[in-house]
Amino acid sequence: MKKFLFILIAVVCCALQGAAQDMRSLFLNAPDEIFPLLTKSNRADCIDYIDAGMEARVTNRLDGTSSLKKLTDDYFYMQASSSSWCEAKLFPLAGDTLICMIKGVEAEAADSRLLFYDSRWNRLDAEAFFEEPAIADFFLSADSAERYAERCDIYLVRYSFSHDKVTLKAEYTMSAYMNVDDAAVVAPLLRVLTYRWDGKRFIRE
Repeated sequence: MKKFLFILIAVVCCALQGAAQDMRSLFLNAPDEIFPLLTKSNRADCIDYIDAGMEARVTNRLDGTSSLKKLTDDYFYMQASSSSWCEAKLFPLAGDTLICMIKGVEAEAADSRLLFYDSRWNRLDAEAFFEEPAIADFFLSADSAERYAERCDIYLVRYSFSHDKVTLKAEYTMSAYMNVDDAAVVAPLLRVLTYRWDGKRFIRE
């Protein structure tokens, strides 16, 4: 009986420890595959620079430059390279903390994807937390979508967190690749979608 209680207490403590982690410790102790350009030493240096009020810029694994632009208890933004970025936000989830991460690249137009992890960096099924919008959803009206969505033949979306980090935004960026005439018609018909976290998943507002 005592052995059982000891094991139970240990499990509970481990769970609470995982749920209580902040972004600083999660960023530092993430598996290498989460941040393939950055060594753990790179990440530790970035944190030290932030704490010292300095620019958090390091030389990454590919001898390029990566910069940690923002780090708080529940958020970070990393300019991984000149054409790629990564940001993540912590959201409360029953019994744990959800890490919502955005990884993106930018050439003529930006594109990104959403990744979800638990507090131990186990990859989670994105569909459990977010329904990816269709291209038609970005149009201001169903009529506009019916008339012009066929011109949007590539799915390019820039996800980002709002300035207050409470909501998630999704912006369709394909118009940057269109010819001038098509872009002039389509761009004004598009809207930015916003999502809020309801404790279980992101809901479109």
